Amino acid sequence: MTRIAGALPLLALWAVPLLAALVMAIAAAASSAAWTALLVHPQLWPALGLSLWTGTAATCLAFICALIISAGVYRSPAWPWLQPLAATGMALPHLAFAIGFGILIMPSGLVARLGVGGDTPPNWITTQDPLGLSLTIALALKEIPFLVAMIWSLLAQGDTAAHLEGQWRAARSLGHGAGSTWLRVVQPQIMRRMTWPLLIVFSYGASVVDMALVMGPTQPPPLAVIIWNDLNHGTAANNARGIAGAILLTLAIGSLAALSLLALRALGVAARPLLSAGPSPRPAPRFIAAASVGAAVLIYSAVLMLLTLLSFAPRWPYPAILPPALSLSSWQMLLTSSPALWLSLGLAAASSIMALVLVVLWFETQPRSRDRWLLVLAAASLALPQVLIAAGQYDVLLRLGLTGDIIGLFLVHLAPVIAYAAIVLAAPYRSFDQRYIAAARSLSAGPWRRWRLVKGPLLRVPLLTAAAVGFSVSMVQFVPAQLIAAGRFETLPMAAVTLTSGGSRSLSAAFALALALPPLLVFLAAAIAGRTRWR
Repeated sequence: MTRIAGALPLLALWAVPLLAALVMAIAAAASSAAWTALLVHPQLWPALGLSLWTGTAATCLAFICALIISAGVYRSPAWPWLQPLAATGMALPHLAFAIGFGILIMPSGLVARLGVGGDTPPNWITTQDPLGLSLTIALALKEIPFLVAMIWSLLAQGDTAAHLEGQWRAARSLGHGAGSTWLRVVQPQIMRRMTWPLLIVFSYGASVVDMALVMGPTQPPPLAVIIWNDLNHGTAANNARGIAGAILLTLAIGSLAALSLLALRALGVAARPLLSAGPSPRPAPRFIAAASVGAAVLIYSAVLMLLTLLSFAPRWPYPAILPPALSLSSWQMLLTSSPALWLSLGLAAASSIMALVLVVLWFETQPRSRDRWLLVLAAASLALPQVLIAAGQYDVLLRLGLTGDIIGLFLVHLAPVIAYAAIVLAAPYRSFDQRYIAAARSLSAGPWRRWRLVKGPLLRVPLLTAAAVGFSVSMVQFVPAQLIAAGRFETLPMAAVTLTSGGSRSLSAAFALALALPPLLVFLAAAIAGRTRWR
């Protein structure tokens, strides 16, 4: 009975609605007229190619950089600092980074002012370039911290870390340099465990909407933008075409991912002679890793600095390096839009707390053997294109009368937060030493008292991390929130995307900072609260 009661809330609020949304999306795309309209769309195939190109290029670039950084920093004095640095990068929302990065590299942006000068901006095509290069670079820069954090978590797990420690010492004793040991011992074990993180990154990059609206090409746009426009259209025919497009994009992403997996396996077989070669003095790429980390930190810092400065600058004429005057007008306008700000903060706080409660309840009441279903569904929900899931969620909530309702808006914010919380908490929760609980039980402590006084405090760091990640994820929900809000509610991401096409850079910067600061502060608070305290 306890197992049923522990699983029922998670199933009712997340698993069943998610599966129902996928079923409804597939059923809605069964119309032959929708597929006919999609296949004759003049921008379909160029848009699909652009989506797959940006997703593939961004994923490859981000993963190569993450491997270089990890190889150069692993087992160095900087290794313990890599995870908090990556977490700080993850805390900056994609949309806020895209707005700031776009302002940084645009023809009249800070890069042109510092490097080119002149009386007029250079005739560059940076943001919204036809090949999607600026979108690709922005995606790669934003995904490097996530992939670094995933690699760090794999290498820092208790059993894995101890196992690799022995292998590392054995390889070094045989004459392998640090770089050779990484290449032949550590990296092959990473590759086998990075399938889901890479699939999530690739799917996000190939189906992103908010970043594509800010930085992506327009003629043609990425396919996700065309799908997004169809889903927001007032006619049922366009909605059906949009869902068919989401199915097509999902199939294309899945097919390319499967081909890439086969190619990687073939590459692994071909690389066996190299990986099994004798000792090599190859050193670790310390300099390249340090340069990559430094460049990433510089870009992130420049984005935040530029957003901060621009939010106080109603005018910043080219080629001035600094604005001629500062003003609070943009922040005053932001505060007049306080319902959007407070709604986003309230949804983020509520969804992260609820997700934490539901996931902890699952882990406390379910056997470990059932976690595989939870984690597969969580990873699949993050790997599938968001436009597909959002289309199905809209259909389900429309039938339940929850579109344009705060409950429906909360549920679509809750769905991805639960997925991230489950993934973040699974390993530390299941590796908890049960002898502590046995000792508390021997002292006649009940279940709640055991968790509150023993297990909860010892799992403080992963619990706070899951809450911070969930808060950040909820703050930036755009596609499902826009559909379910039905024009009755406005959250901060909706207002920020609208403002990027409105011409006021100062106001856009203020809204981007309002998106970025709460997650950064929550991650900082989690880091401070999670510090070890010696007594």
